[in-house]
Amino acid sequence: MLEASKFLRSKLACAFGWGILCWAFCALPSAVQAAGRAGDIVQTDMLGTNVWTENLDTGKVKTIGDSFGLSEFVGLHYYFIDNVRAGMAFQFTETVAPPPPAGVSDFTTFALLPQIGWNFAKPFFAQLTVAVPLRTDGVNQVDFGLQGVFGATLPLSDRLSANLALEIPVYLKLEHTIGLTPLAGIGWKL
Repeated sequence: MLEASKFLRSKLACAFGWGILCWAFCALPSAVQAAGRAGDIVQTDMLGTNVWTENLDTGKVKTIGDSFGLSEFVGLHYYFIDNVRAGMAFQFTETVAPPPPAGVSDFTTFALLPQIGWNFAKPFFAQLTVAVPLRTDGVNQVDFGLQGVFGATLPLSDRLSANLALEIPVYLKLEHTIGLTPLAGIGWKL
């Protein structure tokens, strides 16, 4: 029964990730404009959770049914030419379930995320992020990774937008892993 439950949670997590991606492709109107004129400064606030991770060394797969952590990404981005931006974000992750053992912090990750992004077709963007977690698995230890991000921006007003994205994090130092993280949030043009 436990295996069937884990299988179902795994499939639901996959469906959630694919659902967000399909929504970004299909449901957004084609008239939506992506932000990004040279000189624009945008502050972003995103929430996400890793729904699937595979350890490439051991082959072990972990889904949101095994561990649920909520990540917040706070960033500042500068468009140095039209549609191309450089930025820096900070990641804070807290374990929600299962609760950590007594005496262990649920604050599991703090990372620096320098990045470059390109609004290649309205409303879609692609981004490459270098991930430098300074705190990993609740311990002050440095890791290194790369994250490919694909998403869409839906303007809500002339200065505010809703953002949906799908991130594929690959970590290379402590463990060799690849994952899938849906993201949702807002961006403020300053």
